Amino acid sequence: MSDNTATSPVYRDAAAPTEDRVADLLGRMTLREKARQLDQYFGVSFMTAAHPAMDTVMAADAKIQWDKVMEIIGEDGIGCIHDLYGTAKINNQLQQYAVEQTRLGIPILFSEEALHGLLRPGCTVFPHAIAMASTWNPELVREIGRGIAAETRSFGIHESFGPVLDLAREPRWGRVEETFGEDTLLASRMAVAMVQGLQGDDLASSGSIVAEPKHFAVHGIPESGLNQSPVTIGMRELETVHLPVFEAAYIEGGAVNAMCSYNTIDGVPCASDRSLLTDVLRERWNMPGFVRSDLGAIARLKNAHRTAGSDREAIRQALEAGTDMQYYDFPHELYQNEIVNLAESGELAPSVVDLAVSRVLRVKFMLGLFEHPYIDANLHKSAVRHPLHADIALRTARESAVLLKNEGGLLPLRKDVARIAVIGPSADTARLGDYTPHIEGFEPTTVLAGIRKLVSPGTIVDYVRGAGVLEDELEPIPIGSFIDGRGRPGLLGEYFNNPDLAGEPALARNDPYVNFNWVIAKPDQSVDSHRFSVRWTGKLAPVQDFSGYIGTDSQDSMRLWLDGKLLVDGWGEGKSASRSVPAELKAGREYDVIAEYRKDASGASVMLGWSRGAEGIEEACEAARKADVAVVALGDSRRTCGEGVDRSSLDLPGRQLELLKAVHATGTPVVLVLQNGRPITMAWEDANIPAILEAWYPGEAGGEAIAEILFGDCNPSGRLPVSFPRSLGQIPVYYSRKRGGQIHYVEGDNRPLYAFGHGLSYTTFEYAGIRLDRERLSPDGELTVTVEVKNTGDRAGDEVVQLYLRDVVSSVAVPDLELKAFRRIRLEPGEKREVSFTLGPRELRLLNKEMVWVVEPGAFTVLAGPSSDRIELTADFEVFLND
Repeated sequence: MSDNTATSPVYRDAAAPTEDRVADLLGRMTLREKARQLDQYFGVSFMTAAHPAMDTVMAADAKIQWDKVMEIIGEDGIGCIHDLYGTAKINNQLQQYAVEQTRLGIPILFSEEALHGLLRPGCTVFPHAIAMASTWNPELVREIGRGIAAETRSFGIHESFGPVLDLAREPRWGRVEETFGEDTLLASRMAVAMVQGLQGDDLASSGSIVAEPKHFAVHGIPESGLNQSPVTIGMRELETVHLPVFEAAYIEGGAVNAMCSYNTIDGVPCASDRSLLTDVLRERWNMPGFVRSDLGAIARLKNAHRTAGSDREAIRQALEAGTDMQYYDFPHELYQNEIVNLAESGELAPSVVDLAVSRVLRVKFMLGLFEHPYIDANLHKSAVRHPLHADIALRTARESAVLLKNEGGLLPLRKDVARIAVIGPSADTARLGDYTPHIEGFEPTTVLAGIRKLVSPGTIVDYVRGAGVLEDELEPIPIGSFIDGRGRPGLLGEYFNNPDLAGEPALARNDPYVNFNWVIAKPDQSVDSHRFSVRWTGKLAPVQDFSGYIGTDSQDSMRLWLDGKLLVDGWGEGKSASRSVPAELKAGREYDVIAEYRKDASGASVMLGWSRGAEGIEEACEAARKADVAVVALGDSRRTCGEGVDRSSLDLPGRQLELLKAVHATGTPVVLVLQNGRPITMAWEDANIPAILEAWYPGEAGGEAIAEILFGDCNPSGRLPVSFPRSLGQIPVYYSRKRGGQIHYVEGDNRPLYAFGHGLSYTTFEYAGIRLDRERLSPDGELTVTVEVKNTGDRAGDEVVQLYLRDVVSSVAVPDLELKAFRRIRLEPGEKREVSFTLGPRELRLLNKEMVWVVEPGAFTVLAGPSSDRIELTADFEVFLND
C-alpha cells in the first residue's frame, strides 16, 4: 500500500541529499500522518502473552495481534514504538507492516532503555554510570557504548534513552547512580565517550544506535533532593557548569536526539522552554534530531507546573518550544487530534508541525531505515553477551572500585586465611541498580561467590546475611504463588483510568505477580499515564509454609487485605504504603487476597511482597568471632536508590549500621564493601572500620572484581567522581564551589569526608616535578604542562593524574580550583613517566559580567595531584594582553 509510483519519489532515492528527502516526504504527508510521526506507542499493546510482571518484558510465546496493528498503525503509520523488547523477528514483522502496508511506507523507530546495558533479559549488565565515571577512563566507557549498541541494534532497536548527563550535586536525589558524577569536565569526557560508542562511525550500521542524552536540562539538583522538583539557578551557573556537559555530547560527540527534563528552571518548565530546546539545542549546537518528552513532561505543564490551562495548551506550548514527540503524556487520539485541530485552526502554525516532523524523519533517514528497515533475525545470537562484552564489564568493575580507606594495610587479604566471615544483605545478592533487566540465562557474580572462587581450598567461608538493606525489606511474592478467579496462576488485575477504582476497568488482565516500576513505563497503552488505579484479586497459595512478614512497597497509595482482614492501609496523604506485618501461612491453604494501588505521584515501586524476617545480627557476630577477618557487604537496594527513590538521610539505610557496629565489636578485623548508588554519610564507619571499598553498582561481574581487589589480584584504581559529605547538613558539598563562603560550622569544617578524585592503591605514587613550556601567554595562546609521576611501591598500579586550575583574580566569582585535564596511566614498580597536558582558551575562559566568554589577563596557578584535596605540585603563569 506504500506510495510506489512509476517515478520513484525523491524520498526513496538513497543518493539524494537527506534534506531533500525529508522535504519531499514531508510534502506528501497529510496532517494526520504528520501527527502520527510525533507520537510514541506502547509496544506490548500490539502483543498477546505480554509478560506484565515487568512491563517491558516479552514472554517467549508472545505473538503480534495483527488486528491491533491494523487498527493502531493502519494506513497512516506511527513514529515510534517503545516498551516492546521483543525479538528481532517481532520487530521485523511490525516494521514490514509499516513499510509495506502504510500509504507512504515510513519505517517505525524502535526505542528502548539501555543506560548500562539493554533493558532486556539476557543482555550484558555493565556497571552503572556512576561506576563508569569512577574509572576516569573514557576509552573504556566508549567500549561500553559500543557493546550496548551492538546488543541493542541486534534486536532491531534503533535508539536508547541516554546517557544521563545531569550533574550529581544533590546526593539525596535517587538518580545519582545514573550520572557521571559532579564535575563538568569529567562528565563531559564520559558523555562524549558514551555517545561516540553508542552511535559509532555510521548510524546506519548494524552495530550503532542513536543516543538521546537526558535530561535537558539540570534535572540533577532538584530542590530538597526530590525527583522532578524545581531548580533555581542563575544563567551563569547554567551556562558554565551544566550546559557544557550536553554541549560536549552534541558538538564533539555528535549526539542526535535529546530528552527534555521534568523540572522547571527559575520557574520555566523545560518541556516548554524554547530558549533551551530551540535556541541552544538547535541553533547553537545544531542538534540534528528531535526532542522527546520525558514520560509525562508535557502533561506536567498542565497537571504539575500549571503553566497550561488545558491539554491542548500544553501540547501547543511544548511543540512551539521544540518538544517534538510525546512520551505517554496523553491518549494517542487526544494528542494527535489536538495537533491537527491546532494547526487547522491557526492556533499553531503548520510550519511548527512540519519542523517537528522533519526532525523525526531526519533521524529515520540517518539510521538508513528507508533502505534497510530490517535486522538480521539471527544477529542477536552472536551480538548479545559476546565474550568481549563480558570482558569489558569485568574490566570496568575492576577499574571503578574505589579504595576509600586501608588503615594498617589490612588489604589485600591472604587467600589462605583460615576462616573468613562474609556478612551483609549485599554479600549474596548482586546489586545492579535501576534500569537493570530481570536476569535471564546467567547469574551475576556476587561478593560471596567471588570470594569463594578465590580463597584457598582450605579456607572456611561462612556466610550470614545478618540484616536487610531495610528493616522490613520485602521480596516480590513469586510467580506460582497466586491463583486468579478462573483458577489460573496469577491475580486478576483491573486497571481504572481514574484514581478511585470507579466504574468499568479500562483493562483487565492476568498478572503473574505484583512487581512493577511505573516511573519508566505504564501498565498498558489503554491506561492513562497519570492518576490511574488498580485492584488485584485472587488467592495466595504458598507452596511451602511461610513465617515472616507480608506487605506492600510503594511511594504511592496501596492497601492489602488477606482473608478479608485489612493488613496494610497506605491509602491517601500522610500514610505509608511501604509497610509489612507479621504473617504465618500454611502450604496447601488458599488465602483470599485483595491489593489496591493508586498512582498519586511517583509510581517508582509497586510491589506485593514478603520476607522471612530473620535479621540474624547475633548470628553474624558469632560468625565474625570465629573468623580471622569479616567482609561486611552493605549499601543500597532498589528500595533505597534509583529513579523516584529519594532520601532525606544519607546514612546506611535500615539496620545496616547496627549490624556493622555489632560485627566490629567482636574484635575481628572488618572490611566494609559498599555497593550503592549515591554517596553515603559514614562518620562512624570512617572512624572505626580499617578498610572500606566503594564498589558502586558494579555490574554482572562485580563480585568477581571485588574479590580480586580484596585478595590483591587486582590493584584498586578507581577515583571518586563525587564528593562524600561528612553530614547531611553540608549539602551541597561538591569540590568546585565558588569562593567566598565561610568554611566552618559549629560542629566542624565543611570539608568532605572523601573528596572528589579520592582513591587509594596498594602501591604508592610520587609526583616528582612540574614544568610549564612558558610562563606567559596571550589570551588565545596555549600552554603545555608536564608532570612527572613515579611508582614508588612494590607492585604495578594505575594512577589518575589530575590537573586543576586556579584563576587567582577574576571579574566574577569562580571556584578556587577546577579540574581541567586528567589521564589514567599504568606504572610498573619503580617506573616513572612524564604526563603532558595542554591548556588553551577553553580551559582558561570564564563567562564575564556581560555573559561573554573571555580569557582575562592575570595570574593563574596549575595544580597537580591524585585528588582535589591532595595537590602535590603547583606552578604559576600569567595571561597578558597583546600590545
